[in-house]
Amino acid sequence: MKFPSKVDMWLAVLIVGTMLLVILEGLRTMFAGGLMSTGERAVLFIVHFAVPCFILWLFSSTYYVIGDKELLIRYGPFRRAVPLDSIKTVRKTSNPASSPALSLKRLEISYGNGSIVLISPKDRDAFLTELRRKCPGAFIG
Repeated sequence: MKFPSKVDMWLAVLIVGTMLLVILEGLRTMFAGGLMSTGERAVLFIVHFAVPCFILWLFSSTYYVIGDKELLIRYGPFRRAVPLDSIKTVRKTSNPASSPALSLKRLEISYGNGSIVLISPKDRDAFLTELRRKCPGAFIG
């Protein structure tokens, strides 16, 4: 079952707005800034176009899939697979640590030998219901 990430509005405005400003500044610099070397153009492209597009890709493609044997966490080109039988606890949190979660309304999943991942499924209750069904041995609070 696939669950998209919940996105906090303030975070959406901050990330999308900042990335658009960076791209616009890159365009302004390219067209208003006289002669540039190939190296300068390459750096400008990376800083003002590739990096913002990559961040927007991460932002727009974060989701979670509860399969038969694993929880798959996707964000841009990255993926993390958490075996369902290794999940020990799941608890609600608002921990702001960096994670594949686009909201501060998060779930902290403890699995394996002390590993933790923070996620923010849009429909948290449906996610928890499905996880309880697939992980009857885990403590899900």
